[in-house]
Amino acid sequence: PPVQTPPAATTTTAATVAAPSASRLAAVQAITKPQTADAGDDEYSYGFRLWNAGFYPEARQQLTRYVEQYPTHSKISYGRNLLGRAFLDDRMPEDAARWFLKNYQANKAGERAPDSLLYLGASMVALGDTKRACIALAEFSETYPLVAAGRLATEFQTTRAKVKCS
Repeated sequence: PPVQTPPAATTTTAATVAAPSASRLAAVQAITKPQTADAGDDEYSYGFRLWNAGFYPEARQQLTRYVEQYPTHSKISYGRNLLGRAFLDDRMPEDAARWFLKNYQANKAGERAPDSLLYLGASMVALGDTKRACIALAEFSETYPLVAAGRLATEFQTTRAKVKCS
């Protein structure tokens, strides 16, 4: 079938989306991309640097590139989890939840699987889905008790305090 041109309203809407400011472009360009012998690590690290600087849309673009180009890389669990964080931290919990669930289900022994399960719960809290939040938080504490009591204890308690689970 022939390619359909979008309606005029779509074109108008797209044209009104603000381009990044010159100062934002300069700030993003100031973040250096590593150039090491591990191209996959360079892609992930650059995405992390963008996320860490608060450039969430740019981090999402970079991390999406990483997970698509390096699906078997040693930091793939980190990459999928951080992609979820780049959505969650930008107040997009529904998109975040998809990445957290995908990362957790892909490899429950992955380095960031516990984080993804915890942040899946946080995403559900943000969406007002108490039932799913409680399920994710219960599974987190049961599957990763040492992490829940250790490295992620503060985040777990903070998230857990935001919902009333039976």
